[in-house]
Amino acid sequence: MSDISMENQNWTYNEFLTFLLIYVANVDMEFAEEEKRMIQKVDGMETYQKMVDLFDSMSDYKAYETILAYKDTYYPTAVEKDRIMENMKDLFYADADFNIMEKELLHFLERMM
Repeated sequence: MSDISMENQNWTYNEFLTFLLIYVANVDMEFAEEEKRMIQKVDGMETYQKMVDLFDSMSDYKAYETILAYKDTYYPTAVEKDRIMENMKDLFYADADFNIMEKELLHFLERMM
């Protein structure tokens, strides 16, 4: 596992998914209200706020490392990875603007995850 802090090592799946979606929603520097509402539905406002605070405290690279550190836990197989990729696509369409930056991030994460 990558070198992530102890606080981040025991996330539930919903905490992980919330963090991942916050990460991808911020790629275009516009965190749309539609995206926020969709992410809040994953595991509620408390988890959402906790993950936003964690995300805001990390560099982009540290957030990316944190996501990759959960590969063996939450997306070790192609089926599980595909499920996560579908969640990301749903988020990208939430604001009705699946832009080039989002498409490139999706393509990049698909290769790296």
